[in-house]
Amino acid sequence: MALLTASNVSLELDCYPKVSSNIQQPWDAADLYLLESADFGQYPAIINDQWGALSCYLQQQDKQPINALYCWSDSFCSQQAIKNNLNKLLSNSAQTPALLDQESPTFPKDTDSIWIQCPKSFDQLHWWLQLAQQQLGSGVRVYIAGMAKHIPVKWLKWLENHNSEYQQLPIKKKARLMTFKLGDNLPALNVLKSYTDLYEKEVSALPGVFSRDHMDIGSRFFIHQLSQLELKGTVIDLGCGNGLLSLACLQQQKQHSDLQLILCDDSSLALSSAKQNLIARNYHDGQYLHTDALLNVTELADTILCNPPFHSGNRISTAAAERMFRQARKQLKKEGQLLVIANRHLPYAPILKKNFNKIKTLASDSKFVVYQCREAK
Repeated sequence: MALLTASNVSLELDCYPKVSSNIQQPWDAADLYLLESADFGQYPAIINDQWGALSCYLQQQDKQPINALYCWSDSFCSQQAIKNNLNKLLSNSAQTPALLDQESPTFPKDTDSIWIQCPKSFDQLHWWLQLAQQQLGSGVRVYIAGMAKHIPVKWLKWLENHNSEYQQLPIKKKARLMTFKLGDNLPALNVLKSYTDLYEKEVSALPGVFSRDHMDIGSRFFIHQLSQLELKGTVIDLGCGNGLLSLACLQQQKQHSDLQLILCDDSSLALSSAKQNLIARNYHDGQYLHTDALLNVTELADTILCNPPFHSGNRISTAAAERMFRQARKQLKKEGQLLVIANRHLPYAPILKKNFNKIKTLASDSKFVVYQCREAK
């Protein structure tokens, strides 16, 4: 637990999953910049609050009534952090808890300010603003904050050119804050982007989904190896993204009845994209779980496929992969296997050896390695 003190407010916050505050604070300088500078209005909407610092701050305000606090995050882990931190804050309070939306943002009609923690993808930011303009009209005050090194100048120019009363505040503690009134003529965005997979079939994804407009080279290498294996029974696609690996499994099986596919992802938009892609291939029996790794999965698997993320926001981190591997060892049948694609520079082999007795390298090249893991410890 860490204590955030800003604008005469003290908040006890935790990340989810919990990590030592020496490794990761449950807020950053961009959060603080927003808390100290923004005019939150009476009906604020918060987008992409990673751990709940913004939501908890606004929920605690008593300067003016906040009748309905709207919060949207794509991430299961972020949603859990927000819920956990709000529950601690409101345990002895009569205040109304925030409304957490899990689909694409649907802004309450009375929204009078929008607070955004800047995402990694410009398409995602563009989409959020487009949805706000479509649902609320122009003129709503918007605040966007992020670390300066992750916000390209071309993003700033786009925001200034397509909105009114644009103001860019000075960089503070390496964070940047922009504010403007939402424009009435934002450029159109192609919400679904797609590419052709190795079997000449289309794969689509929503904004913010990993590698939504091209096949990443790691997945390409992994699919080549999967094509040499016979996968049957229950297959879990762990961190499924747009469902590319599940689609490859379906392509190899003429009888879809031989497979029970379970797709898990921290991103609700990834799951929605994956479901759409599998249905387009005439597979209607998949299970789709918005969760942290394999949390709440009840079925034991014959095979778990994993192309784990190695970023947390813009930070390189193996924490998510380690959590996936620990949970995978408990979710396999006795003769089951975990198949992992990894960048060669990542230290996954010793982590996998802590969880499995048998580790075999199925394939490798100058950039990637595919591990087959059996006999969970």
